Amino acid sequence: MRLPDGARSRALLIGTAAYQHLLPVPAAENNVDSMREALVRHAGIPRGNCESLTDARDLTAVGAAVERAAREADDLLLVYYSGHGLVDSGGLLHLALPQTSQELLPWSGIPFAFLHKAIQSARATAKVIVLDSCFSGIATEVLADKGSAILGQIRISGHVTLTSSPANSPSYAFEGRRHTAFTQAFLDVLDGGSPRAGALLTLDDLFLELERLARERDLPRPQKCVTHTADKLALAVNRYRPGAGSGRAGDERPVPEAEPEGPAPDLVRAEALVSAQEVRDIRFNTVRLTEGYDEDEVDAFLDRVLLALVEPVEGPQRLSADDVRNSLFTTTRLREGYEMAAVDAFLDRVEAEFERRQAIAAQRMR
Repeated sequence: MRLPDGARSRALLIGTAAYQHLLPVPAAENNVDSMREALVRHAGIPRGNCESLTDARDLTAVGAAVERAAREADDLLLVYYSGHGLVDSGGLLHLALPQTSQELLPWSGIPFAFLHKAIQSARATAKVIVLDSCFSGIATEVLADKGSAILGQIRISGHVTLTSSPANSPSYAFEGRRHTAFTQAFLDVLDGGSPRAGALLTLDDLFLELERLARERDLPRPQKCVTHTADKLALAVNRYRPGAGSGRAGDERPVPEAEPEGPAPDLVRAEALVSAQEVRDIRFNTVRLTEGYDEDEVDAFLDRVLLALVEPVEGPQRLSADDVRNSLFTTTRLREGYEMAAVDAFLDRVEAEFERRQAIAAQRMR
């Protein structure tokens, strides 16, 4: 596990504080500024690679910034939005700009579907969307629907969406506070760390702490949508110190030594994490009238896995961890398909095995 490569990462922080037709959200500007500084400090992303865009003049300005960040990011691409979230007559989420109105919503806001498509098509290894807006949980509901037009019929690795509230809930911005409630909690976790995390704070660690703070502060419950194991990505150094806890912004905590880049030594020494025999014997439960993976496509891919696993560990490999991570399957509903969670869990083990094999090969080349 490692932190993002700052030189090859990009963050775009979008905030809308002033509106022509909606109530202002003055904290949005502070949110953007503070999130930028937090990513510089905790994630190691250079300030020049963190772009701020406050009160954008129109959708074109936002689109240009998103496309630029997506084009330049090779490792981590993170896009954050703070402001009003509005829902159109079709139930789709739009992120508000200064000129946005409910009457002209499809023409005056940022359709979340547009934003997600642009980010998902980026070449970055990991893509993260953080939404601090009312009804932002609609984004996770839509993304979790494997038959939706947004996510389509694919399994895409490396994507995490975090939102400040459920689909049917507003988000909180308390009068006189510097930040909105969700962004304040986000900053508090980055500053205070997590007692459950290791030296590095993953997106999953971050989300668990956000859930805890939401309970403690009586806030809407944050939501998460993750594909594959992207939430295991380390975002920051874990600054937790026993007795301090999260939520004490400004504390200067001793920084734990980060884990070295590359595979951990025990990964290289470990026995096989999954065997060819297990692949032969695996039987997945089938589902119907709910999303599942196309059985023929999964079976065909497992045939490739089986052929790769019977090859010697030391020799050339037929598959890589990336091949497993980026595997794509059509989803089914009206006909039987394999239970998606079970397939994903098994492929996580397969991916780890090929990471182990690649680590062995890399070690032998030293």
